[in-house]
Amino acid sequence: MDLNKFDTPFNPEDIEWRIQQSGKTRDGKVWALVLAYVTNRAIMKRLDDVCGKAGWRNEYRDIPNNGGVECGISIKIDSEWVTKWDAAENTQVEAVKGGRSGAMKRAAVQWGIGRYLYNLEEGFAQISSDKKQGWHRAKLKDGTEFYWLPPSLPDWAMPASCNQPSPENTNQKSPSVDCEQILKDFSDYAATETDKKKLIERYQHDWQLL
Repeated sequence: MDLNKFDTPFNPEDIEWRIQQSGKTRDGKVWALVLAYVTNRAIMKRLDDVCGKAGWRNEYRDIPNNGGVECGISIKIDSEWVTKWDAAENTQVEAVKGGRSGAMKRAAVQWGIGRYLYNLEEGFAQISSDKKQGWHRAKLKDGTEFYWLPPSLPDWAMPASCNQPSPENTNQKSPSVDCEQILKDFSDYAATETDKKKLIERYQHDWQLL
């Protein structure tokens, strides 16, 4: 059993994205800051692949006074069970299920599963007011509904097999980006925006487009 295999990045389809923060710019444009997580299904498969189906187990403990839930993931190493624990708060939607899901993700990180995602910087999602296939729906506190698509993972956050260019794509050119227009739009925005936090967020968003 090679526990170093826990460190291997997951395929993009095993990653789920959640909105961390969202809002509107001064000119009314919706923005959403998102974070990446490994799905519990992918975590269990990784444990099966590395440890064998009978070589690991998990257990949960409720924290008193609605304090959330703890998850322990145990792995059998040299005939002994070694357990690592972590905890998460219950979620607002499906509180118990959401709390257990979050606790297991954190316990998995204790073993190194998905820990590399902590090195990802927060990214801005693509936003659309129109419904598009494969895009996620969300709503701001003021009731504004929007659709979003997460950013692409960098090469280092994907398995080597995903970084091999397919023959049909080797000759394709990347879509052109109008850098001058992006910089002009940012300059116009910066000239009127007085909120430093919003200005930084806009800068980070536009920088990713260049």
